[in-house]
Amino acid sequence: MGLKDDYDSTGKTKGQAEKARWTVLASFFALGLCLGVVVAERVYVQKRALIPKPRQLVSTVSNALHSVGHHAPAAPRNELEAYLMQIAPNKELLLAVANKNTMWDGMLDTFTQGIKRAKVANHMILALDQQTADWCKQNDINAFFMNLTIAATQQGTGDNHAVSAMKFGILKNFVELGWSVLLSDVDIAIFQNPFENLYRDSDVEGMTDGFDERTAYGSIEGFDDPSMGWGRYAQYYKHFNMNSGLFYLRANNRTLDLLTRLAYRLSHEKYWDQTAYNEEIFFLSHGSYKSPQVSVRVMEIDKFMNSKRLFKDIRHRPKGQQPPLPVMVHVNYHPDKHERMKAVIKWYIGGDEHALDAFPGGSEKGTR
Repeated sequence: MGLKDDYDSTGKTKGQAEKARWTVLASFFALGLCLGVVVAERVYVQKRALIPKPRQLVSTVSNALHSVGHHAPAAPRNELEAYLMQIAPNKELLLAVANKNTMWDGMLDTFTQGIKRAKVANHMILALDQQTADWCKQNDINAFFMNLTIAATQQGTGDNHAVSAMKFGILKNFVELGWSVLLSDVDIAIFQNPFENLYRDSDVEGMTDGFDERTAYGSIEGFDDPSMGWGRYAQYYKHFNMNSGLFYLRANNRTLDLLTRLAYRLSHEKYWDQTAYNEEIFFLSHGSYKSPQVSVRVMEIDKFMNSKRLFKDIRHRPKGQQPPLPVMVHVNYHPDKHERMKAVIKWYIGGDEHALDAFPGGSEKGTR
């Protein structure tokens, strides 16, 4: 009698029946899980389509960047792009603007020797006259000739300032084509490949005129107005200006907007290009005014060093406390630019520990 109770009407044991039920339930569960995944994925895709896309590049920049990566490069749109595709296929370029005045005392030669020393293949001298272009060709330096006219508003400001004011309009040509540019003045000694020392996480990555951490990277300062009583104290943020002679621009719509504004201003206003550069970068949007809203990174002061930091501080430190070999040294604070450039090179890589001794800390004799 007990054995009979262990079988159901189909002749299966109760254990077999129980196993069959669990198998059916497991099958339904697996099917439901699969359907749930499919439905969830479809809902995710539909919702994803509603999320605003990242800020798009302007059409000219977007089309230029479209050829990067897995896409076959399009035919060049002009002579400049054809040359860029040849010398800087990765769409990054070290660019310096020069005319024959930089050749007279050998400064352009000293600068380009640094390019060769650091093995910066993706470089270009934007020559403002044929004489400079010819010199570059004779010395195996990439060069492109642009016949440009100094704006009437910049005439009489001095050759260096007038040429410097033109560079934003020049840079616009490169960014429109989709090339990111490291713009460099020629009063810079190059020791390492700068492209190996960029972060590329910001629209503008530039050198500072600051000579220590507070002046370069910024500090919160206090303001005291005793007439306010309880509310007498306030705070503000302070840092030195970015230098307009050494900066890296990523090719996108924000940097193109920045360059467009600067090119227009400096072709219509008699203004120092570095002041305009910092105003357009740092003045906050307010009222009807909207800034270019570029993101900014300051270059490390001991890698991309200005001459005040070197001559007033670093050279006076004990050798063991000096920072490693910099990437570039910009002689921006001193008028005897080329002589100091050559001395800096001797001091860092020429083995001459006394190469800087003859130079005062500032531009006046006797300053330390």
